[in-house]
Amino acid sequence: MANFLKKRWNFKFNDRLVFDTEEGKIEIVVSLSSKDWSTQAFLDNELVVEELFPEFKQKIEDGKKTKGMGKSGMFRNAILWCALTVTFLLIFQWAK
Repeated sequence: MANFLKKRWNFKFNDRLVFDTEEGKIEIVVSLSSKDWSTQAFLDNELVVEELFPEFKQKIEDGKKTKGMGKSGMFRNAILWCALTVTFLLIFQWAK
């Protein structure tokens, strides 16, 4: 059963969200930059999930390989970044 743990808005590019549960200390690490994008989960300081959103990371990696992007590619990237932004805002909003 899922529990609502924390609610907050955050616009930082590198951040850690730490909260205690019955299972132990859970830490979510988010790192965003123009060259890399990563979200990891730790349980009691042990890495348990290397990448929380591998499908988004793969899309970003695939987009970096594309050179000479046209208008449709730029539009897709803008939509993807908007979706990522909304996703992170919702995660941090729901992660009370």
